[in-house]
Amino acid sequence: METGNIILNIARSVLGAEISENTSMETCPEWTSIRTLQMVMGLDEAGVSIPFEKIAEIRSVSDIMRLAR
Repeated sequence: METGNIILNIARSVLGAEISENTSMETCPEWTSIRTLQMVMGLDEAGVSIPFEKIAEIRSVSDIMRLAR
């Protein structure tokens, strides 16, 4: 599965909401800092890593896609 699809699927699962690449913490009331960590952990389990020092920069799905490797 493509990395972008993995990110979207995990974010949907963690947030329990329909999201897109444009979804951000400001546009999704379910998205909290704890949910960000849950998404990062889910991505790590799926083989998609986010550098630890960059986690604080995550404010949107597009941020996750930019930081994922």
